[in-house]
Amino acid sequence: MSDLRALFSSNDPVGDREAFTNRQAQWTAAATAVEEHLRHLADPAFDVEDLEALRNNLVVFYGVGGIGKSTLLRKLEASLTEAEQRPQQCGAPAWAGEKILPIRIDLARSRAATGSVFENVVLTVRLALAAAVGRPLPSFDLALRRYWDAQHPGEPLEEYVRRTGLAGRFGQLLPQQMQAAVSEAIGTLQMPGLVGAAAGQVTTALVKALRERWDRCEVR
Repeated sequence: MSDLRALFSSNDPVGDREAFTNRQAQWTAAATAVEEHLRHLADPAFDVEDLEALRNNLVVFYGVGGIGKSTLLRKLEASLTEAEQRPQQCGAPAWAGEKILPIRIDLARSRAATGSVFENVVLTVRLALAAAVGRPLPSFDLALRRYWDAQHPGEPLEEYVRRTGLAGRFGQLLPQQMQAAVSEAIGTLQMPGLVGAAAGQVTTALVKALRERWDRCEVR
């Protein structure tokens, strides 16, 4: 028996390694979709405010439970984030010189955790941008603050982000950037009386002032 153990034993430790295989077609489909989307955005005729124009913004991967859809999405996210994470069998994308910010959202978990998929998606995207862009997004931040004050009166956005577990490492950046956006708008519209006012009062006054300015521009 000892001879058999010696014959079949090995000095190498036993280990395991994750293998991601047979997904070249899915990677090609995703990479092609991103490439076409970037080309569309670079087209001089593209108008971001034209909401009626046809857009191809959706790629669907489907299959029975356990077939590997979630693993595929995690690999796509990692591959788009860093080239070193891309599996060897997947070719380099055509946009290799451009920075892509992938954001993966589990809609099923979002619904179970917060009860609002829409708000979770918007906040997750904005939190990712808070880290990647590193500066306020005035139009978006003012619209988000206005929406939040109307839909969640008396509930601070910062508390919601903390309670739902969305904050992560960048949870403190979002309120800071949103406050900076509000302050910038106050300065631009020359409304010093709003400094230090409550958030709801500030956003309401800002929206009113922006609408009045827009109406004056249209009249001219």
